[in-house]
Amino acid sequence: IWLSTKYISQRQYGFIGSITNYAVTTSQILLLGLNSTLVVYIHRYAEDDRKRKLLLTICLLFPALVAILMSGIYYFLRSWILHHFQPDDQPYMERYFMWIPAFTMIFIYLVILEQYLGSQLKVAAPAFMREVVLRIANIALILLFAFGYIDFTFLVAGSLLIWVLPLLIFIILAMRTKGFGFSFGFNSFSRTEYRELVLFSWYHFLLSISILLIGYMDALLLPFYDHQGFNSVAVYRVAVFLISFLLLPSKALIPASFTVLTKAFTENDLVKAKDIFMRASINILIPTVAVAVLLCCNIQNVVAVINNGYAEIVPVFLILFIGRIIDCATGMNDQVLSITNHYKFNFYLSLVLMLVLFVMIRLLVPHYGIYGAAWSTTATIVIFNIVKYIFVWKKIGMQPFSNKTILVFVAALPALAAGYFFPYFFNPARHIYVHTFIDVIMRSTAVIIVYAGMLLWLKPSNDLEEYLAQVKKNKRLF
Repeated sequence: IWLSTKYISQRQYGFIGSITNYAVTTSQILLLGLNSTLVVYIHRYAEDDRKRKLLLTICLLFPALVAILMSGIYYFLRSWILHHFQPDDQPYMERYFMWIPAFTMIFIYLVILEQYLGSQLKVAAPAFMREVVLRIANIALILLFAFGYIDFTFLVAGSLLIWVLPLLIFIILAMRTKGFGFSFGFNSFSRTEYRELVLFSWYHFLLSISILLIGYMDALLLPFYDHQGFNSVAVYRVAVFLISFLLLPSKALIPASFTVLTKAFTENDLVKAKDIFMRASINILIPTVAVAVLLCCNIQNVVAVINNGYAEIVPVFLILFIGRIIDCATGMNDQVLSITNHYKFNFYLSLVLMLVLFVMIRLLVPHYGIYGAAWSTTATIVIFNIVKYIFVWKKIGMQPFSNKTILVFVAALPALAAGYFFPYFFNPARHIYVHTFIDVIMRSTAVIIVYAGMLLWLKPSNDLEEYLAQVKKNKRLF
């Protein structure tokens, strides 16, 4: 992110972010839910069963055929699509118009093959490729562009081609798994089985698309309705990246909690399920609030090391921050709804709010730009979580809040004050990166010490107390 904002122009950076968003979103749509179908149904058939190979054939072949068909329609509507972009952005879209279908096709197979490998417990290599190799390759491309070894066209092409390497590795790994193969004996499935597969795929397609669009619609529509076009996308992209740090604790803690919660519901032990739900909610909230305070206290440092054209990051970040902190604070309502027989409620609610979000973006963005997009997204997320919270509370009798929730925010207030009012000992005008880095360390240390001290005093989580006792006893963190 830092290298991109330093060496790539704002409009160029916004353009790269936009075509990536379009490719990712379109790939999820064109998968038609078959990625979920493959992961769930692959285990129903033995490794040498022809139905297993037929399922693989359908799930890998059908999205490609649909993608080719949609690419033809996309090219036919070229003039109409380009007309919706801002005049200064249209040259970029005209030049790279046909690159998006290729990018989309790569993402289709990256998603479906990675999920297939995950179903076969082959997760280490895909994760390493995505989190390490691709990032290093992307950094290398930006540096080559910065020092003039490649032009912008090569940068865009390289940003596309670096995804081919993990795709090839995924293909090789998939071919080495037992039972991987293809079959064109389409009569292996009965009409009843085909109907079951279609219904399962269709429902998961609609659910994934509605949730996906709630998360991506602001960035997707921003180039159309904001008069600054790709320039606004660049600023918005950095703000969204900063907000993503808030989600790290929930991404780390929810999978383990979800497994235990599912087992409790399966055993019809509602008392245990409520206890797990409450404990998970407070345990997710504690580190999330810590990250939130650190981000708020250091947001000016972020702006200081980024180009001057990104000053709008701060207000956009703070607007998006409201929605995401409420999303994290409301706990595992999504997971509870997916386990119980109320799972369809989440689907219908997301469909309604997807339409609400589109209307709000269409009305607010032309007048308020990226602030309109941020407020539209935040309002939708807040409504989404409030409605889910009330539904889960009334229907299942579970809710994430208690007196201990208040204690977490009480602990955060002195930490926020310590970080916000911490004096600036260095002049950022001199050696800005060194001084900013030192300030981040000192300011963040003050926040962590105060917040940890308040947590030890207020004791909002029994699990945290047990963990600290184990650390003290065993003399190690894990």
